[in-house]
Amino acid sequence: MFKILKIIFFKDVLIEIREKGNFYYILILSAVFSLVFTTYLDYKYILFSFYITLLITSMLVNQRISRQELGKNDELIVFSLPFDLSVFCIAKIIFNFVIFIFQALLLFFLYNLFSNSYYIEFNYNFILFTIIYILGLSIFFTCFSLMLERIKGEGQFMFITILPLVVPFLFLSFNTLNQLYYYEFSEFIKLFNLQLLIAFDILLFAVCPILFSYALRR
Repeated sequence: MFKILKIIFFKDVLIEIREKGNFYYILILSAVFSLVFTTYLDYKYILFSFYITLLITSMLVNQRISRQELGKNDELIVFSLPFDLSVFCIAKIIFNFVIFIFQALLLFFLYNLFSNSYYIEFNYNFILFTIIYILGLSIFFTCFSLMLERIKGEGQFMFITILPLVVPFLFLSFNTLNQLYYYEFSEFIKLFNLQLLIAFDILLFAVCPILFSYALRR
């Protein structure tokens, strides 16, 4: 299993290094969204808009990545893989997680570069929350965007389709966000909302790859 995960992950890394399409896509989207939000939003909403930007750009970038798994006839090439598709899904989650981490670092730099009145503080609470938030997005978007590739024209309907599943995750995330800078790290990790968000991520990571494999093999 770990050998297969490694092969799929490094295959995606090599494709990204060679083509750089997603890198330029992330760069353009991040620059545009961060410039618009920091220019027109009040400083009180900058941190909130940072994570909203991460949500929107992650969804768009993941959609591009999932399109790379289509063959010549617009069919997912994973149908012919000789192993459990849940392993493939986990490898794609890990790859997207790495991409989204890079994207978060880029957004952090751009937000602090463009903002004149508010700077996002880089501390342990911010790092932990961002990692948990990005992991949840990676699981959601990887699993469902790949499944929705089977539906023609899925691009414009992807977010609408998965919105009912995303809402509880976003609710927990932004409840935790309100407490991000008000607690020391030792107190922050004990917050109920954060622990529930971590449990939600663990549940997603356990269920979504199995759901993906089951849905595609039917």
